[in-house]
Amino acid sequence: MEKSLSLMVFIIFSIMLASVENKVKANTCTEGLGNCQQCDERCKANHGPAAKGGCDSKFQLCTCYYPCGQGPSPPQPKKCYGGAGVCSDKCGPQCCNQNCAQKYNQGAGFCDSIGHTYLCKCQYNC
Repeated sequence: MEKSLSLMVFIIFSIMLASVENKVKANTCTEGLGNCQQCDERCKANHGPAAKGGCDSKFQLCTCYYPCGQGPSPPQPKKCYGGAGVCSDKCGPQCCNQNCAQKYNQGAGFCDSIGHTYLCKCQYNC
């Protein structure tokens, strides 16, 4: 009798835990951000510090996971893109990001390859 009571309590607890876990997952939104360079940084720049960027190792694509919010989300500001030169050994991803932050309001930078050239691309709110 004591074993079956313990088992029943364990089953009920497991069901309650699964229910809470599903509610948390239901409030997570996703957005594809293209290549994996500075995935987490770009995700946080777009959706705040609670967001988490993850890179798919097979396809090398960045997916951003962020809290959806309870009501309808406000419209996202339009994103514009600009350049900040060439990414090189002297100026890699961190340098590119810093240059974009200085050049554009709320700018974030990442190195992107075009052929054999790595360019510093900036993303910022228009």
